[in-house]
Amino acid sequence: MKPTEEINTLLVKYWNGDTSLEEEDILTKYFSGEDVANELKSYAALFQYRKKLRCATLNDDFDRKLKKAIRQKNRENDYITIRIFVPALRIAASVAVVLALSFGAYKMIGKSDKNYFAETYSDPNAAMKHATFALDKLSEALQKGKEASIESIRELNKIDLDWEVLDSITEPDTNYQKSTNSLPLENNL
Repeated sequence: MKPTEEINTLLVKYWNGDTSLEEEDILTKYFSGEDVANELKSYAALFQYRKKLRCATLNDDFDRKLKKAIRQKNRENDYITIRIFVPALRIAASVAVVLALSFGAYKMIGKSDKNYFAETYSDPNAAMKHATFALDKLSEALQKGKEASIESIRELNKIDLDWEVLDSITEPDTNYQKSTNSLPLENNL
């Protein structure tokens, strides 16, 4: 049997997954050599890669990194129970805070049995006197506000203002917007 026929037979066995380690070594040695047949050169890169892979070794740091990764995975498994209950714990903490604040507000305000609309004056004349006084003060304040408003309007009327010009300042200029929309894109930047 010719060497190329033997290699072709081994390749067929290799692709079918029927080769032994010794036969794979024969293929690797053949394709790593210089005298590879032209029709088989396309397989050379694959078996040269297999040879490089077989020579590859682990560095000294590999064991330490592997043990560290295993320990970290074990640590994650230890805390998986806590991670499952984290949303429930957050909700429980929020409820506890709300209850504590509610209880504190209740205690600060105190339970009040006071009726807010109960009569505070035993003498109706004193109540009328205080109510009248409060309404007079309110009336005076409203009168002063009215007088100030009237005075402001009088002062504005004395000033000769063109109200249409002032209104046009506050309104958006639609002509400007139309003119900028018609410009090329580079000019809008």
